Amino acid sequence: MSDYFKYFPKIQHDIKNIGQTVTLTNILRRFIVRTDVQDRTDVFYEYQVQEGDRPDTIASKYYDDADLAWIVLHYNNIQDPYFEWPLFGSDFTNYIKTKYGSVPNAQQGIYEYRQVLNEPSVRYDGTKIKKRYLVIDQETYNTLSEIDRESITNYDYEVERNDKNREIRILDKKYINRVSSELKNIVTDGIV
Repeated sequence: MSDYFKYFPKIQHDIKNIGQTVTLTNILRRFIVRTDVQDRTDVFYEYQVQEGDRPDTIASKYYDDADLAWIVLHYNNIQDPYFEWPLFGSDFTNYIKTKYGSVPNAQQGIYEYRQVLNEPSVRYDGTKIKKRYLVIDQETYNTLSEIDRESITNYDYEVERNDKNREIRILDKKYINRVSSELKNIVTDGIV
């Protein structure tokens, strides 16, 4: 990601508050991919992150340039690659143990109650319908029939969130120069 920060403005800052300033890169300047570009289905490919994938390895595979990992992150609105990138195997288990004390603790605690509006399905034309639900309180949950409700444990929630993080979009290679140019203009000139 070495090229990513080269356009960010430099600022002078007295870190130790002793009258000596140092030059820093202003990483607080933000850049996001425009939603009109991000949501167009003809500019991206859907991708399932596999074990061992990292933003730089995906950028290397699709763009022949690992330094374009920032595009993989930004295009998917990932601001924190440590917590918004999927975890696999022992990394996921260790995360659960750190957050909940143990896997059994995570499996016993309830994260939320849901009213199921519809189950996932596939239409005759191949269109996939995702599961829809409402988050409800326990009292409402108890009034619903078994098929119309579900309780989600902390563990189930973390698995769902982690699985969702595996679904990313890869920007088509032909748009790389455009997005790089927009980054340069926005970050250098402060245009939003």
